[in-house]
Amino acid sequence: MDKVQVFVRIRGLNSNEKEKGEAKIVKSSEDKVVVDEKTYNVVGFGPEVNNEQFYKSTLQKIVHQGITKGVNVGLVCVGESKSGKSTTLGVANSPVGPGLVALTAASVFDHVTKLNHFVGVSYLNIYNDKFADLLNPADKELKIKTQASLGVYVEELSEISVKSTADLMRLYDQGNKVRKILELEMNTPTTKSHTVFTIYCEYRTAEQTLVRNQIQFYNVAGLNHAQEQDVSKSLKSLETSISQSVSGEQVTGFSGSKLTQLMKSVMDKSAYLMILGHVSPTSKSSDTTGSTLDLLTKCQAITLEPKPNTLDTKQLIEDLRKRVAVARNAITSQTTGNIAKEHIAELDNSLASLSAAKRLQWDVRERASALAEEQRRETLADQGVLEWITQTAGQIKNNTSSVLLLQKEKENLVAEYKKQRETVDGLKSELQSSISSHTSLAEQPNQSESVLQESLSKIHKLRDQLKSGNEKLRDLKKGVKEAQDKLKLERTQSASTDLETSGNFALTLMMKKDEIAHLKRDNKQFLDEEQDRLQTESVQETAEIKLSATQGNTLTLEQIVKIQEQHVQQNVQLAHLALHVQCLQAENEKLLESMEALNSAHRVETETQKARNLLTFRQYKEFYEEAKAATSSKFQDLLNSCIQDCIFLSSKNAELTEENTDLKRKLKHYN
Repeated sequence: MDKVQVFVRIRGLNSNEKEKGEAKIVKSSEDKVVVDEKTYNVVGFGPEVNNEQFYKSTLQKIVHQGITKGVNVGLVCVGESKSGKSTTLGVANSPVGPGLVALTAASVFDHVTKLNHFVGVSYLNIYNDKFADLLNPADKELKIKTQASLGVYVEELSEISVKSTADLMRLYDQGNKVRKILELEMNTPTTKSHTVFTIYCEYRTAEQTLVRNQIQFYNVAGLNHAQEQDVSKSLKSLETSISQSVSGEQVTGFSGSKLTQLMKSVMDKSAYLMILGHVSPTSKSSDTTGSTLDLLTKCQAITLEPKPNTLDTKQLIEDLRKRVAVARNAITSQTTGNIAKEHIAELDNSLASLSAAKRLQWDVRERASALAEEQRRETLADQGVLEWITQTAGQIKNNTSSVLLLQKEKENLVAEYKKQRETVDGLKSELQSSISSHTSLAEQPNQSESVLQESLSKIHKLRDQLKSGNEKLRDLKKGVKEAQDKLKLERTQSASTDLETSGNFALTLMMKKDEIAHLKRDNKQFLDEEQDRLQTESVQETAEIKLSATQGNTLTLEQIVKIQEQHVQQNVQLAHLALHVQCLQAENEKLLESMEALNSAHRVETETQKARNLLTFRQYKEFYEEAKAATSSKFQDLLNSCIQDCIFLSSKNAELTEENTDLKRKLKHYN
């Protein structure tokens, strides 16, 4: 019997907390988390563990099992606001790399790409127990439906098919933008709303066996809002459901809120489930941190019995059609009112189930997806936000011919440099070996002069070759450096030509980080080469000394002192270089940290301002439409009035004409 997987992620200190000098009170140690000396038996992951490392250590296994076995998978993220839940799931241009949604999507497509498959997504927002479709925010009523064979689902929720991880993440990021607009419209922060992102995966194996599962990501509203009415209902219902699951009671808490009604599909023990807590590290969040860890500790006792989805769509449709036919026959053959009502209710339920079952067919889902995508674009266009929602950051196009040529030139020089380095290293080893051999020969009594001279000639020859090799190595190093500078310049020019980077702070940060990474590699290579140079010079000087000793020459005191001074200077030089590198690394880390903080703040400010501008635009548009309608109505009324006046005047004119005709006739008669 499986158990629910429970983990907690501990956020690092943000820039404000660092500036205020706030201390960390939350620490993880093996399978425990310590908060102010209080220990919780929960496995914790600190800020040094990125999303990809966390995914491979935890979620990847149950995602793989869910896909291969056709078992539903649920990830429930809980914790206070600003503790890192959204960053864990994934946000656009995140400095910590792809989130769990993107990593899970990659696993899904890795498994099904070569098979006949269907993959779709939906994205739901829940605020104050009301639903909003984040992929198609049209003004429509979304309702939870429960069918015995189909389980729990949201009627009218858009499901859009996706063909790749990039396609899936495009919709996920766009849904997050729609959520930002909803936040402004409702005048409430997104931290008070829940979201449910679902990946629907179905495929046929080589044996044509149908495998289907759902992977759901729940981002639960911040626990620090638990006392607020619009959040407390969902959180209390969730806690009740968990408590009942732990105690083994019949779980009735699911019906307490819309959030937990949806969670029933992953918390009814038939799915693989992970509950992931998020906590802030400082003392000001200690109460919420304690509440989160208490909840996680309780969740560890939940047991699971994962079961594959065995629903056969074709068989289900046939069975439902039979039920519909039976209900219709019963209605036509019965006359008693009560019996007829029962059969009418059965017919209604069967027809609703049949309609829902038909929507599970791949071709129907593809057509519905295309229609939903079209409606979605129309809705976003009507709201005046289509361009902002669907825009994506361009990629730097550096594949120009000049860049490729310079890249190839650099690669050739680097390869030649590495080859020459191996040659120089070989010559150094051979020179040391020859000197050792010559020393041994010189120490042997009665050794012939010709053998010693031959050995000495070999040493001189190797020394000349090593000197020549080092010179060539320096020339190649210089060539590699020049090629790197040219390539860097060309890439910068190409980027500025191909992409409008002004205002794109995230892209600028990415380019700067890439530039710093290149600089760090170049500096490391420079230091390694300087160290090799000093070692080579040391080897050569040692060889000279040994060679001089074998020839019977001895060093004077002045020469010994000079050599020792050089040795001391080299040690000082190396120590200075090492210290300089440490300082540069510290400065580099501080620079990157400040740039990432600025990027994060700038991104939030920009997104919020864009959303405000779009909301203002929509308000002006609505005002314009209302004014246009009012003006049109006034002109229509005026036109109708004029037409009526014309009709009246025409009628009056006809009457006057007729009267005039009568008068003329009477006058003529009198005359």
